[in-house]
Amino acid sequence: MEQPLPQFLDLQPKVAGPFTFKQLIFVAGIGVIILILFTMMPMGTFLLLAIPLAGLAAFLAFGKIRGFPAPTVLARSFGFLFAGKVYVWKKKGTQAELPITKKAEKIEVLKPTASMKVGGGSRLENLKKIIEING
Repeated sequence: MEQPLPQFLDLQPKVAGPFTFKQLIFVAGIGVIILILFTMMPMGTFLLLAIPLAGLAAFLAFGKIRGFPAPTVLARSFGFLFAGKVYVWKKKGTQAELPITKKAEKIEVLKPTASMKVGGGSRLENLKKIIEING
């Protein structure tokens, strides 16, 4: 009996407890920043800064936006904002100049006669037609 094989596995190894390496870096890095703020600021100011920083750490470590990790989405967003853009239809400051046309001259059309030979194309086109018709 055949068993289905899982596809597209994104398993990252756990480094410290339930955290992957990226999650550990975000939590530990912002934890160090919060510790420095704790030693340098009064308690009221510390709490005003520490609570949003702890939320930011949790969002960066565990958050997902439309199935993508939050750091990936943020990096792509900044890349889009600061990367050069290509504008294909860029309007220039000048007005478009219309070409001046002359009145069309009357052209005499030749009527085909029986003696005129209709071009059959090249040998390659003739071979192509033969292959298409005969299979």
